[in-house]
Amino acid sequence: MTLTRRDILIGYMMVATTVTSVMLRPRRMFSRLTHGELSAAIPKVLDDYRFVTASGLVVPPRDELSDRLYDEVLTRVYAAPGKLPVFALLAYGSVQNLSLELHRPDECYPQQGFRITEPEPVRFAAGSQAIGASVLTARRANGYVEQVLFWSRIGRHFPQDRTSQSLLVARENFAGRMPDGILVRLSVPTSDRAAGLAAAEDFMRQLAARLSPLGRTIVFGQGEPGEPRGDGLGGMSNDA
Repeated sequence: MTLTRRDILIGYMMVATTVTSVMLRPRRMFSRLTHGELSAAIPKVLDDYRFVTASGLVVPPRDELSDRLYDEVLTRVYAAPGKLPVFALLAYGSVQNLSLELHRPDECYPQQGFRITEPEPVRFAAGSQAIGASVLTARRANGYVEQVLFWSRIGRHFPQDRTSQSLLVARENFAGRMPDGILVRLSVPTSDRAAGLAAAEDFMRQLAARLSPLGRTIVFGQGEPGEPRGDGLGGMSNDA
């Protein structure tokens, strides 16, 4: 069969389209965590706090989507003498794309029967790094109340609402990158908002001080304070 110039042109166009689609496909930046790696990276003993149980926390609904989204979800209750307990949840995903995004507390708490206040943005320091976080109050009809401090990390960034998070993921994906991400939530069971947030911030400071380099990379997207990230899970270069 003799190929016409039109046939050859169409063939070139098909090959070019295939090559372009492969080149533009977002590239995974991080390997999946191995089983237990997140748990091992988060200390069970801090200065005051001790891990006491893994149950009793509000968790994202278990479904096929969440199974695909998270490499690992870590839940821990920490207690300290004379202090309010802190319920810590860390949900890590090595891939964030337009169909797989972190579930934020302002979405999963209402699904578990809570009424929540509008999340309010706050900032805190983790070493030399400024972290954008949010706080909210969650209430159940039976009178149970939690004060919740949380942040999501996408790559090196800390979007403070769902819209900012989705736009950041889209920007990274269109740039050819699939960053990792983590949702960190510190909940304190108390109706006293000021006391609950003070307890969460106290715990966060102790956690940040005790994290290993891998733990800092997972939680804050960096190694030691001020240390640039490299390639792989030990760190991604800051090309965002």
